[in-house]
Amino acid sequence: MENNKLRNFYNRAKVTFVMLVIMIIYFIFITLNGGTTDPETLVKYGALYPPFILIYNEYYRLITSIFIHIGFMHIFFNGYALYIFGPQIERLMGAKKYLLFFLLTGLGGNIATFFFGFDTISAGASGSLFGLFGAFVYLIHRHRDMVTKEGRKSILQLLGINVLLTIAVPNISATAHFGGLIIGYLLSYIFIK
Repeated sequence: MENNKLRNFYNRAKVTFVMLVIMIIYFIFITLNGGTTDPETLVKYGALYPPFILIYNEYYRLITSIFIHIGFMHIFFNGYALYIFGPQIERLMGAKKYLLFFLLTGLGGNIATFFFGFDTISAGASGSLFGLFGAFVYLIHRHRDMVTKEGRKSILQLLGINVLLTIAVPNISATAHFGGLIIGYLLSYIFIK
């Protein structure tokens, strides 16, 4: 039975499934090689650290950091959010557009962090996940008929809770969250017809 659920999830959301698998495997790898909460290990394996981009031209960090998570709770919440929201947007955009959207919103969040959180080490798919929220906000704003009344209410409540957590909880990259949200909303004009 569990095998069928996994197969169904894969068939309806291949890109989301692959992203989750990459994040989990990379999390396990980093855990076994120094730990996902150790700053030196995080930087060693590709976390976003803007000074290294500027000094050593390590631009790859703008992408690799999307797949790195800091501690179990970080990957758990981000993985769960991706599992819930990713397939809906993936089905709407199609696999190729969704993959590009996911990477561009994560990149947008990281670029915002580069400029406004320059001296921090950051990692996680939060910019991409807030990009998904941006896509839902776009749908609510531009295509209300595509989201049920209950769906609109749930999405906006969840977004409100996440915005409050972003502001209230220390060590959360507000720049990545808000950067991803804004980029996600704007890119939806291109990626969603």
